[in-house]
Amino acid sequence: MGDIWREMGVIHWPLLVSALAVAGLTVWSIARLFRPGAAPDLRTKAWIDAILFWGGFALVAGVLGTLLGVIIAAQSIEMAGDIQPMLIWGGIRVAMSSAAAGSLILGLAALVWFALQLRWRLLLADASEGRT
Repeated sequence: MGDIWREMGVIHWPLLVSALAVAGLTVWSIARLFRPGAAPDLRTKAWIDAILFWGGFALVAGVLGTLLGVIIAAQSIEMAGDIQPMLIWGGIRVAMSSAAAGSLILGLAALVWFALQLRWRLLLADASEGRT
């Protein structure tokens, strides 16, 4: 995993920032939603929705990294002329890894978002029914 991470080039930085943002927002939202006397305020909802945004950003960054990687690989193949298929597939593997990482971050962010969104809506339902 470490080698692929380094091979992704500069695109791994936006992916790392996205993953850290998702993790931080998750911890923050959990702390707000599961504290004693938690209320369904709009500020908490905004933090929860930001989790999904950063997941989407990771996917877009990953796909951009893949597109750039494929373009660079195609240029290299074109300049080299005759090239081993193993080298081509190695380059494509590296190019696809950023999209895979972005998809993984989005998938995890979507699951977390759904769970926290559910908790927020349950708190909202309790508040509208007068329960605390």
